[in-house]
Amino acid sequence: MPDHRSVDDLSLEELEALVEHKRRIARAQQFAASADGRRFRPVTVLPAEQPAPAARPKKRAAFRDRVLFVIEALAVAGLLFIIVGSLANLQTLNEQVAQARTTTPNATIAASEQELPGSSFPPPNPLAELPGSSFAPQAAPPALGVQLRAIAALPVPTPGPRSPTRLVIPAINLDWPIVPGDSWEELKQGIGHRVGSVNPGERGNMILSGHNDVYGEPFRDLEKLSVGAEVFVYAGTTSFRYVVKAKRVVIPTDLTPLAPSKSPIVTLITCTPYRVDTHRLIVIGELAP
Repeated sequence: MPDHRSVDDLSLEELEALVEHKRRIARAQQFAASADGRRFRPVTVLPAEQPAPAARPKKRAAFRDRVLFVIEALAVAGLLFIIVGSLANLQTLNEQVAQARTTTPNATIAASEQELPGSSFPPPNPLAELPGSSFAPQAAPPALGVQLRAIAALPVPTPGPRSPTRLVIPAINLDWPIVPGDSWEELKQGIGHRVGSVNPGERGNMILSGHNDVYGEPFRDLEKLSVGAEVFVYAGTTSFRYVVKAKRVVIPTDLTPLAPSKSPIVTLITCTPYRVDTHRLIVIGELAP
């Protein structure tokens, strides 16, 4: 609001302020009229611009790079695994080929046998019969268990003075003749002595097979035999006493009962259960001193 008071009404401080105000106005007018004033252009000072915020790290790009790295590492590991597996398979095939080349013709024929003897089912084709087989013969993988089955293809020999001729088991009232061979035709005649297995009293595995429900059922009560029972195997008039040490049931394709033994044992094989014949009963006796 304009001040309408007279000079006399002003105080000393107000008069000094008024004089100073008039001086500033006069200096400003003089400056505006001068050359410097005409060249003067007011400058508007703007506030300093704030620096742009730093760009955030590209998290998505970093995550994508990591995922790609993991995928590449897995691909390299998979490739190495395939290469190592291929080399191992190649080595196995080479070993099988080398073993097949050194195998005798009889052992090659025997490699097709896949079942234990003693089956109660006749082979579909007698001309293609294999020892102990109850079904049509099927080709086994090459070089699979050749050592266990090589003796299957050996011809039936003429019984010698040390060959088993009779099996007696008092606990089950069994007294049957033993014939060489354990195929379907031989087991019609009696207990079959597997060709290539040892004779009574000798160190090794003497394998005897028989039927439990056909052709006289010689081994029908074999499952009743307990551990500790006596088994007598005759070679002519000489008897050899064995004592039962173990019993077990296996599937027909389990050929471990045919494996050789370092001690003198007898292995008795027949079908089980009675008239079902899906498995094999194995009774193992050890030669008594």
